[in-house]
Amino acid sequence: MIEMKVRGIAVDPGLKIPMVILTDEEEKRYLPIPIGVAEATAIFIQLQEQVIPRPMTHDLLKNILESFGAKLVKVLVNDLHQNTFFARLFLEMPDGGEKLEVDARPSDAIALALRTGSPIFVAEKVVVNATIVDKEKYKEEMSEFKKFLENLSPTDFNLPGPT
Repeated sequence: MIEMKVRGIAVDPGLKIPMVILTDEEEKRYLPIPIGVAEATAIFIQLQEQVIPRPMTHDLLKNILESFGAKLVKVLVNDLHQNTFFARLFLEMPDGGEKLEVDARPSDAIALALRTGSPIFVAEKVVVNATIVDKEKYKEEMSEFKKFLENLSPTDFNLPGPT
């Protein structure tokens, strides 16, 4: 699992549909996930920290969880099958009680995670198959790594000799 954060909302220029963009901590990999307009609005409102007069669906779900004393521990975008992303909500009931895992659309899971301050993770197989790599950051990192290797000598490892 790789922890990611919401970078923003964008519109796919070809398909004309909203996408939520997740990124890793270093912002080297980007994961665009197609979402609906309502979910894009819910995520955008939360990212902009806008206050609305009445609770939206994701606010309602957060309020229900809080009413029961349940906690959203994390969100996991766990699969990608035929261009459809899948996610799981990991919930913990109060007082160290039951732990639940609930199937969810990634857009709903992300909107809820933003409202509860819960971390968002992506399964490695999804990262490998669906992320876009920032080639400039990758080139820069590889260049630094090559320079490091060029200046490396066996004494840098400070290993004990054979016994």
